[in-house]
Formats: sequence, C-alpha cells, structure tokens
Amino acid sequence: MNSFTRIHKRLVTAAVAVLALSACGGGGDDDASGTAGADGVITVKLGVVGPKSGPASLYYEYMDQTFETFSDDFEEKYDVRFDIVSEDDQAAPEETARAVSRLINEKGVHALMGPPLSGNSLQVADVVQKSQLPWLLPGPNADEIINYDVQPNWGFMTNFTNQQIMAILGERLWSDGQKVGIVYSADGFGQSNLEHLKSWAEENGHELTAEETIQPGASDANAIIKRFKDSGVDSVFMGITQGADTATVTRAMEQASYQPKTIMTTGTILTDYQDVAEPSQWENIQIVDPRNFLEGGDAWVLDQVREETGEEPAIPTNNISSYAILDIYAQAVKEVGDATDFEAVRQAMEDIETVHIGDLTIENPFTPEDHVLYDDDPANWLTYGFDKNFDLVLKGTAAECLEKGC
Repeated sequence: MNSFTRIHKRLVTAAVAVLALSACGGGGDDDASGTAGADGVITVKLGVVGPKSGPASLYYEYMDQTFETFSDDFEEKYDVRFDIVSEDDQAAPEETARAVSRLINEKGVHALMGPPLSGNSLQVADVVQKSQLPWLLPGPNADEIINYDVQPNWGFMTNFTNQQIMAILGERLWSDGQKVGIVYSADGFGQSNLEHLKSWAEENGHELTAEETIQPGASDANAIIKRFKDSGVDSVFMGITQGADTATVTRAMEQASYQPKTIMTTGTILTDYQDVAEPSQWENIQIVDPRNFLEGGDAWVLDQVREETGEEPAIPTNNISSYAILDIYAQAVKEVGDATDFEAVRQAMEDIETVHIGDLTIENPFTPEDHVLYDDDPANWLTYGFDKNFDLVLKGTAAECLEKGC
C-alpha cells in the first residue's frame, strides 16, 4: 500500500488546474443547460469554491483530482456531465463570501460544491441556504454548517461531523482514567473540535485537563508540551487543520521526551505531515475514520486517483467524500431529469436509496433531520496507526480498540 502523502511536494499551477477542469467540461459551456442534450447527457453547471492558491491549496486540490479522475464515470453511470465553474477563495472568509456570491448571482450555477474548510463554510451557510441550491459538502465537518431548523435543508455532507468523531474519540481518550489534553488549530476547524470534545466530556462526566491552541504555521510548540507535562496529561488529542502544524506538536513532544499513553488525531495528518516529520514522531499516533483506506470501494477511489493523475490523493478522506457527494448528486439529477429543478433534485438527494463508492454501497443515509453520510457507531469506524513509511496499519474497529486496546 502506498503512503497517503505525496513523495514530492508539487506546486499546483494554474495550467494544471485548467487541464483538470477541462477534463470535466471546463467552465462557461453554453450547453450546460441542466437538461438533456441531443446525446441524452445532462450537463450540470457546478460551482466549485475553494483555495486554489495559498497555503491551504491541498483543500482545493482533492476536489480537482476527483473531477479529473472520475468525470467520465458519472457520465457513463448516470448520463450526467459536470461543467465546472470554479472560484479561488484563498481560504479567506471574505473571499469565500465574494466567490459564492459570484457563482450564485453571476454565473448561475445549478449546485454549489465547497468551500472545503469548515470556517469558510460557516461564513456562507446562511447565504447558500437562502439561495436554495443543492449544497455539496465533501470536506467540512463542523456540525453547525447544517442548521436543521431550516427546512427544507439544502446542505449535504459526506464527511463525518465533529460531533460524530468526538463520540468515537471521547471513550478512547478518557479510558483507564487518563488525563486528557487537546491542542487545536486557531481556526474554525480547531475551535469546533475543542467545543465538541468539551461538550462530550461534560455530558459523560469528564473534564479536560488542558486545552491549548496552535497558530497556523507556528514554528514550535514547546510551551504547549511543557504545560501538558506539568498538568499530568497522558492522553492527547490533536484537532489540527494542517499536517505540518501537527508535525510541530509531535516534534516538540519528542524534543521534550514526552510520551503520552494515548495520542489521537484526525485524518488531516494525512495531508502534509510526513514531509516535515520523522518516523519516531508518528509511531504512537492513531486516527479513527469510518472509511476503509486499505480495501474495498474507499481504497478503489484512492487507487483510481493515483492511476489517473500520477499523484497521491491530496487529502484521502476528502477524495473519497468528493466521489460520494458527486455520486449522490448525479443520481438525483438523473432521476429528476432537470438540474434546474432545484427542489426536486434536493428532495431526490434526501431520498436517495443507495450511495455507490466503487463496490461499496451505503443504504438510505439521509433523512430531513440528518444530511450526513456517516454515523457514530464505533463498530462502523476503523482505527489506524502508521508504520515507519507512514503507511496506514489497520488496528481494528473503534469498538474493538475500546474493548481490547490498540
């Protein structure tokens, strides 16, 4: 199994992005009417917003890779073609607002995909809901993005939510009476991790021993680790957006000879962590995820990305989520027959019977009060560690690790 991080850093140039988007129709195609053309194919004008440029460009690249790899698949399976109209929000909330406004009001898109970062999605959630366009969310996992008090609801999420992962991680972090500390990013993703972990702890009779924040691009985390040690923290959760910032924390752990019994983080470690970390720094880290990265349909998605693009999946969790949301939306458009009948498409997405991810199927995932693909049953989540090459090693289900240890 290949490593989930790229062997070499790659600059995502505008030329590459144009080529990738051209593979799925490019932008501004006059045939993107949302109804079937002479060839029987429905061409959908899909607005895509994310950070094409800047330090968070991986969060656009995974969407780009998914379009490049699978655009023909959805046309063959569902007679749905995606005409991509993209906007670069540079991961800045004010740019996200402008980008979403342009896509909705000027470009006339039939559906919106992204933004991929939770904080940016929260910034535009009300605007998108009021636009009454299907909102495809393969990346964010902040529960607050989808407000179920708004009905009918237009957002559909194919990543797990922070609330779900905290339900899985909480039992593990506080097992055997451990003292728990969290270090989290100073952004929407990190703040949401903190809030949901604290909420779970309070509901289950626990408390956080220490909570520390790390600024994006911080050069060291020595003071954070010292405070963890002084507080007696022996179970650490890293709710950090960028793998490079996670590496800053684990490097400080090693420098301080700090060895907690439990170190858990999220799939964001798969982004750019390995390039700036050493095997000794990741040997005790584990992640949990509802996706099987090593076999079956989830692994097939990642293998296809490698084969078609010649690159490692930019963010493996979200490459899979992107495929899933496009499958859901394409099925709904095929059923309705008209992408401009937004309410009918939204209803078809909510009523979908089967999500297809390669040979993996997920049955009846949505209800009006639940637009999230996954659940929080620990029997449906997997626990992974890493070998010396940073390849994932399956430890067992989350339930098994709670019962027997991993």
